Amino acid sequence: MTENEEIRTGTDDTAADPPVGGSSDVGQGTDVPTDSRNLGVVAHLSSFVTFLGVPGFLGPLAVWLLHRERDEFVAEQARDALNFNLSLLIYAAAAIALSIVTLGLGLLLTVPAAIVAIGAWLVLSVVAAMRAAEGGRYRYPLTLELVR
Repeated sequence: MTENEEIRTGTDDTAADPPVGGSSDVGQGTDVPTDSRNLGVVAHLSSFVTFLGVPGFLGPLAVWLLHRERDEFVAEQARDALNFNLSLLIYAAAAIALSIVTLGLGLLLTVPAAIVAIGAWLVLSVVAAMRAAEGGRYRYPLTLELVR
C-alpha cells in the first residue's frame, strides 16, 4: 500500500501521536473548569499592563494574590507568569548595570538583546495563555523560580 493510499484509507497510525513540541499535560486539562482556565489566561496576559506604564509583574502578582488560596490552577498559572516577568526585570537590571559599568559599550550587546527579549516576552506570554486556555501548563524558558 502506498503512502497516499494509507492517508486516504485512514490506516496511518501517526494521527494518534501527540503534536510535535507539545507538552505531556496538554489535553489533560479538560477537567479544569472554564472559569479557572479563563483566569489562567488573564494571569498570563495581565503582564501586558506594561503598555499602560505599569510594571509588567504587577498584573500576574495581583492575580496570584487574589487566587492563591482559592484556585490551585489559577495560582499556578499566575505564579509562573509572575516568576517569568520578575526574571525579565532582573535580566533587564543586569543589562542596564552592564551598560553603565562598560561606559556605554555594553549597549552594543544589550540593545539587540532587549529587542529579542521584548519579542520573546510577547510571544511566550501569548503561548502560555493559549496553553492555560487548554487547561495545560507552559514552562517559560530561562525563568528563575522566585515565588513558590
